[in-house]
Amino acid sequence: MKLSRTGWNNVIIFVVMTFILVINATNKQIFSNDVDNNAIEQRLLGNSPVILTLALHNNMLVERIGRTWRATPVKLSGQALDQMMMSWQQVVGNVLTTSPVVDKKMALIITINIAGQEQETVLHLYSVTDELLVFNQKSQLWFSLPMQIFQQLLPSQVFNN
Repeated sequence: MKLSRTGWNNVIIFVVMTFILVINATNKQIFSNDVDNNAIEQRLLGNSPVILTLALHNNMLVERIGRTWRATPVKLSGQALDQMMMSWQQVVGNVLTTSPVVDKKMALIITINIAGQEQETVLHLYSVTDELLVFNQKSQLWFSLPMQIFQQLLPSQVFNN
C-alpha cells in the first residue's frame, strides 16, 4: 500500500485508538464488581437533583440563594459549604436488598427539599463500624456508603457549637 506520510500517520492514530477502545472494553468486563453481583449503585437523591434546602435535625439549615448557599446558623460558609452541598447532589451508594438491623433512635435525620418535588426527602443516617447506612424514607430504600463519605456530607464544623 502506498500512502503519504500523513496517510500513514492517520492509519497509526486510528489503530492506536481502536486498540485503546478494545483494552478499555475488556478491562470493564474483567474487573467489574464480581465481589457482589447484587450490589446496585444508585444516586441517593435521584438523577441531577437541584437541592433547595437541607435541614440537619434542628442543628442547621442550608438554603440555596441563587447559585450559592447560606447556612443558618453560620457554622460553614464559602467553599466548604459549596463542597458539602456538591457532595449531597452527587453521592452514590449501593442499594441494599435487605433491611439492616439498626437502632432507630440513633438516626441522624436530614430533610431535603428538591426542586420539582412536592414532598421533601427525609434521610436517616446510621453510622456503623465501617460504613454509613442511609434510609431514604421517600423511596423506602437502604443505601450503603463508605464511612469516608460521611466527612464530605457532614463536615465536623457542622456539629461544632
